[in-house]
Amino acid sequence: MEEKNRKFDLRQLECFCAVARAGSFTKAAEEMGVAQSSLSEQIAKLEQGLSAPLFERLARRTELTPVGEALLPRAQAMLLDAAALPTYLEEVRAAPGGVLRVGAIPTVLPYFLAPRLRNFVERFPEIDLHLREAPTAELIGQIEDGLLDMAILSIPVEGNNLVMRELFREPIHLAVPDFHVLAEAEKVLLRRVSTERLLILKDGHCLREETLTICDRARTRFAAQFEADQFASIFELIRAGFGVSLVPDMARQAAVGCRLIPIEPKAMRRIGYVRLERRYVPRAQEIFMEWLREMSRGMGTAR
Repeated sequence: MEEKNRKFDLRQLECFCAVARAGSFTKAAEEMGVAQSSLSEQIAKLEQGLSAPLFERLARRTELTPVGEALLPRAQAMLLDAAALPTYLEEVRAAPGGVLRVGAIPTVLPYFLAPRLRNFVERFPEIDLHLREAPTAELIGQIEDGLLDMAILSIPVEGNNLVMRELFREPIHLAVPDFHVLAEAEKVLLRRVSTERLLILKDGHCLREETLTICDRARTRFAAQFEADQFASIFELIRAGFGVSLVPDMARQAAVGCRLIPIEPKAMRRIGYVRLERRYVPRAQEIFMEWLREMSRGMGTAR
């Protein structure tokens, strides 16, 4: 046997409860400020949708049928829930909890993000923060695929439906071993070290592209290059006198045994976060973005 199509909406339930409360279609229509014909139509649609009569229309009053009596407490509860829904949603919107998946490039996570994470975790313990380190292209792909909520990296980047916000700008320096002939220089032209080995990250890292762009702008070509998988390896090689590199200012804390020298012309990189463009941004993500802006104050040229 084919199941009957039972449908109703909140407006119909509101009319039903009004009639049950007033004991009269006429009084209920007056209380609701609607025409009695309109109210009667809503009740008729509700009865049709439920395939059952809800009222007995007597000479001087209107009474609930057994089905109407059974429906009334459920209908009242549904209307109360519906009325409370905006407040509930506002509470959900304001609650900072939930899972937040954040990515960062290898030249940002250990030097900018990791040293400050304890501050975030202690202030917002209800946010379940997940971190992922990867090159720029991989992070952008994971954002577009919904695997990450946002990423901290060097901007601008290319992608679909992305929102980018700059946090700060920081200078990029020439890194040499502390026994290098230029170690005490106040600033340096890149062509003065063009005969040395340039240490760079492998393809896929944004700092590699930034390094090569800086060299092109300075019209400097190095005699040789050495590609490393990890930024930490580059510092070890610099300390060993195996070559020189261009490194961001935030990595200064890891440059023990190295000297970071400002280069001419001055080179900067822009650090920011990237997320998908959405109509609704979860509260946990809003909190993290605000925290990033707070932590960025004092970093290079903060935005």
